[in-house]
Amino acid sequence: MELSNYRLGDLIYYPGLFDSNLLNKIINDYPDSFATKYIIYQSMHHDDNLTVIIDIVLSFIKNNTHLFPDDIQESTVIHLRLGDVIAGNTWHEKTKRPLDIDEMKELLANDTNKKYVIGKQFYCNTSSTNYNECSLLSIKYLNEVLTTFNAFHLENTADIDLCCGIMAKNFLQGRGYFSKLIVEIRKKLNLPVIEILTTID
Repeated sequence: MELSNYRLGDLIYYPGLFDSNLLNKIINDYPDSFATKYIIYQSMHHDDNLTVIIDIVLSFIKNNTHLFPDDIQESTVIHLRLGDVIAGNTWHEKTKRPLDIDEMKELLANDTNKKYVIGKQFYCNTSSTNYNECSLLSIKYLNEVLTTFNAFHLENTADIDLCCGIMAKNFLQGRGYFSKLIVEIRKKLNLPVIEILTTID
């Protein structure tokens, strides 16, 4: 199972988690990413984190409209945190279990927009190692969500997923700081969000 250090939400909200070695690794591994642009900019300016990432994202969207579904701005985007949180054994995985589908039905009861799903299986160095169980349950959960809401899964990079979440007509928050980042950007842009209650992001 491939592990990833690309944690854009954590980078924005908890930059202290990233030492210089990890920041350099992100720059080397993801040279054209939002995270790299953010790290390089902040190393010289130290501006408000959210303002910087919004500028980076909106500039990318403006110059790359061909990368997104034509109807993304008329859709509802659902974020699913998959992978380690599905069946991981650590406290931070257990507190980020994905939403029950019945709860999602209630949150989307009056939503008639076309549905897109963003998110893919994520594992990092602190993930539990029951990868096969997490993978099988992630696939099962994703398929149930797609079937329930007649939705389409956008299998993109994290950066493209972020843009789709921001561009959508409406957004259903998932678990974790990546989803929190989309919510906070949308609020700054005065766009609607369906927030979920959680004791930890």
